[in-house]
Amino acid sequence: MRRAAVRLPVSALCAALISTAACRATPPRVAGAPLPACPRDARPDASGRCACDPGDVPVLGACVPPPVADGYCGPAAHATASGACVFPVCGASDAVDVDAGCVPLAGLLHGGPRSCGEGASLAIEERRAMCIPADAACPRGTHAEGVTCAHGPACPPGTLADAGSCRPIVLRGEGGSRLVDLGAWAALVLGADGGPGSADLCRPLQARPLSWELGPGDRLALHLRIALSAPANDVSRVSAEVRVTSPGAVHPLPPAGAALAEQAVGSLIEPLRGLGGEATAARVDVEVRCEVGAPPVPRP
Repeated sequence: MRRAAVRLPVSALCAALISTAACRATPPRVAGAPLPACPRDARPDASGRCACDPGDVPVLGACVPPPVADGYCGPAAHATASGACVFPVCGASDAVDVDAGCVPLAGLLHGGPRSCGEGASLAIEERRAMCIPADAACPRGTHAEGVTCAHGPACPPGTLADAGSCRPIVLRGEGGSRLVDLGAWAALVLGADGGPGSADLCRPLQARPLSWELGPGDRLALHLRIALSAPANDVSRVSAEVRVTSPGAVHPLPPAGAALAEQAVGSLIEPLRGLGGEATAARVDVEVRCEVGAPPVPRP
């Protein structure tokens, strides 16, 4: 049965990538709950887990063409065949720019920091060096671990990572149809309503402080209201409306920041469309928070 709408309850510079490809355990199935199913362009493999068809790449539980996977990873990164996002390996005289990839160090503008404090990493945006949160200096799907970006355990297509396990988001409906739990997808990929935004959502915003016109040491609290709409509950037609505000801000948010937020959400919605099937809700609304700017200074 289709539901009209739900509102969820509260509940990027490293070139190296550590991949731990082991699949996480799937939580026990509740009696009477729908059975998990594979997304579009995926089939069960010899172990019974879903696997993408040849040529497709697993991203956010979906199997998508490589260009869509690269779009998820961001302008400076690309997706491997396993779906892991990696930055290019630059030469000794180059550095990774969050938008342009490898750029010559000699072409950077002067005046930026040469090092950052604990919990921060140097990043380059518009040929300027700056300090951003360490995790934001890594591609999506990874986290800072020393001087590398580490990739966590992978979940098979049709599922998303959830508190140490893989939660099915693609379910088997009546007559073998494919159902996509849109509310669960939004909570895991965007963040639970009223809480902090997910790393995948906030990281592109945190990696580009100049888009928010922030100077060294500046911080900005963002509230993102995201409305997902699935006309006729068709997952392949999902769209997102994004509104960004900053409570207490003295000046309006810069247009470049608002455009960046829309791009960040859009690159997450494209893999969602790739799941195919019927959404369990025609609309899902979430409001989440992202903190951008210089990392907070640890208290002694």
